[in-house]
Amino acid sequence: MEKEVVSNSSSIIFLAKLNIFDLARNVFSRIIVPKAVTKELFEKDSPENEIVKRELNNFLKESEVKNIKDFPLDEGEKAAISLCLEKNVGIFLSDDKKARRYAKSLGIKVIGILGILLDNIQEKKIDKKEFLRLLNKLIEKGYYISPALYAEVMKKIEELQ
Repeated sequence: MEKEVVSNSSSIIFLAKLNIFDLARNVFSRIIVPKAVTKELFEKDSPENEIVKRELNNFLKESEVKNIKDFPLDEGEKAAISLCLEKNVGIFLSDDKKARRYAKSLGIKVIGILGILLDNIQEKKIDKKEFLRLLNKLIEKGYYISPALYAEVMKKIEELQ
């Protein structure tokens, strides 16, 4: 499986908070992060930093962006979407609503933490009980999910079983 994805900081933070990079490995061969995103990740001292450091130059690959486009987004999101376009990586990993919408408008496929969890349940790498445990843990750690999206996700996993 050679399926690379470019990420901004939001998804990396939640992968680290739950320590579920193994589930991301089931979906992607590598997560590419622009240097601007790496800088964002380590701006604050947090327990997740050690997990991210362990993954850097392993599953996470830092990359320089030659030409950061002037999108109306934060630095990390601008750099990540620019890197998708520059390296012709067709998938953007993000849980930031505005950045996701912007990437989609440029023809870039978007996936987030929920997409990674759903891929894992569809591929039978985790079961429904584990999916729900991780989803609840995500919410406990500050992940926002609208009631409508929560209902849609619940319907999807019911259909899988």
